[in-house]
Amino acid sequence: MNEGESIVKTRWKTIAAVALVLSLLAAACSSDDDVGGTEVGIEQSHISEDEVVSDSEPTAGVVPTSNTGFIPGAIVSTECTDMHPIGGTISIGLFGEMNGWDPTTVEDGPELGEIQLMAIYDSLFYLDLTTSELLPALAESITTEDNQTFILTLRNDVNFTDGTPLNADAFIWNVEHYRTASGSRAADEAEIIAEINKIDELTVEIVAVNSNAALPLSFAGRLGKMMSPTTYEAGRDLETGLNSEINTNPVGIGAGAFLFESWIPGDEAVVVRNPDYYRAPCPYLDSVIFRPIVDASQRQKSYQAGGLDIFYSRDAVILSQERDAGSNIATYVDNHASHWLLNNSREPFNIRACRRAVAHGVDYETLNEIVHDGLSTVNRSIMSPGSPWVDPEAKIPAYDLDAARDALVECEAELGGPLEFSTFCYSETVNRKTVETLIAMWDAIGITAIANCVSVGEMASEVFAGEAIANPWSVAVGDPDDLYFSYYGDSSTDGVCGSNVSAGNYGKACYPEFDEALTQGRKGLTFAQRYEAYSRFQHKWAEEVPHILTFKPERGYVWSDKVSGMMQTSNFVAMLQFVAKG
Repeated sequence: MNEGESIVKTRWKTIAAVALVLSLLAAACSSDDDVGGTEVGIEQSHISEDEVVSDSEPTAGVVPTSNTGFIPGAIVSTECTDMHPIGGTISIGLFGEMNGWDPTTVEDGPELGEIQLMAIYDSLFYLDLTTSELLPALAESITTEDNQTFILTLRNDVNFTDGTPLNADAFIWNVEHYRTASGSRAADEAEIIAEINKIDELTVEIVAVNSNAALPLSFAGRLGKMMSPTTYEAGRDLETGLNSEINTNPVGIGAGAFLFESWIPGDEAVVVRNPDYYRAPCPYLDSVIFRPIVDASQRQKSYQAGGLDIFYSRDAVILSQERDAGSNIATYVDNHASHWLLNNSREPFNIRACRRAVAHGVDYETLNEIVHDGLSTVNRSIMSPGSPWVDPEAKIPAYDLDAARDALVECEAELGGPLEFSTFCYSETVNRKTVETLIAMWDAIGITAIANCVSVGEMASEVFAGEAIANPWSVAVGDPDDLYFSYYGDSSTDGVCGSNVSAGNYGKACYPEFDEALTQGRKGLTFAQRYEAYSRFQHKWAEEVPHILTFKPERGYVWSDKVSGMMQTSNFVAMLQFVAKG
């Protein structure tokens, strides 16, 4: 580092520190963003070069994902026995409040509703994150010979809590509902399916639009949440296809381990044991209380005071403290992870040089030191270290003042003026610290950014509406097919989104090469075929820089010795149906 860079670096540390102190004195802000003892997990595996280039024959019924490299809270057993303590209540602290109980439209993420949905609805399958295999749940099996036609068989002993059987007709209704309902967040996954043919009361044939190795994974995620057609249709709006009552009072709708009891938004939600759950004697618990606590330090304090039995966190400092204190922890570092989302459809970030300028202008190691005491993972690639999907040659922009200034000159020439923009943030300490530091770093090279810190809900509303220019965001990616939801643009020209842009492509990062690579990744019949497609995606991503990847934070759950049976499935959702108190 030369002397000039050292002076600049010291300047932004000082600016960020002063700005943070002033902001904290001006407003009582809450803490944390999205979140030794016994740590659940083993070393992440890394695929060898020989494994990447091999092109073995596909195995029928197995998704060619290889090992994703994540071993968080592995699924030990889904068998329910009388050996576990029965009864009791646990409280779990989460990052934010869910926006409702209808899986058609609820926000993603283990911290923003998916744990609650799992409790009420269960899932057709659970994804074992150690092997990438699907484990039977509401469904018994899914098989295929060609990764385009699948046979799915349901269990014969599952009823929704209104008494309606979960059968082939109910399955078909659910997929069609997810495909057509207004604002459905599972529409992209449902549209992968060309047709469904009923074979018998418990068996369906599913035909995909194209060969799609990852289609079965959808049934461990959003499409795996089955709802009672009887209850949903009773209050369904004919125009939107939605039942607003289900979103606030989900009674008689699910087939999960718990029944809805109450919900006070912003305070707590309570679910109670379903006595007719198909996996008797599960659930072991009498009830679960979900508490949304945005401030990470407050979640930790509540846990330490005995007010919570489990809490979710992605604050590296807090996780380190709890590990040192002897708490039980299951964590992971996922692919993609936290980033500063840029709106690729609006000035200034519809100009690639402007995106590259802000990306090169961030000293990521220093940002990590200031925000996470150096404990977070800083990696200049989309995929995490140890993931078999990472292409080490696809390097995304790193800190480079000369490259930042060169890109800024090009950016401002195309803009016809200085690079200035407003960025959202939300009112908590870690996020404020991040945005204050970023703004100071950008200011050091002549980029002006103004922070607009609001509630998480307010920010999300602006993001969903396409009005945000820049904002913090996070995308959990295990299998890279998850990237389809965030980056498919139905695009014929760089920067122009088509009518079928993915619902999760909030930054309107629409590029034909993204679409082609993501589509080919779905069609691959072997790991090597899929790897080649996702490698091309990574290289194009590094070229376009649609967003700024900041950290790959460790995230997960902390729990006390009063709790046993903590396991996680796809998208790292805790499976409370197997949790016991004691």
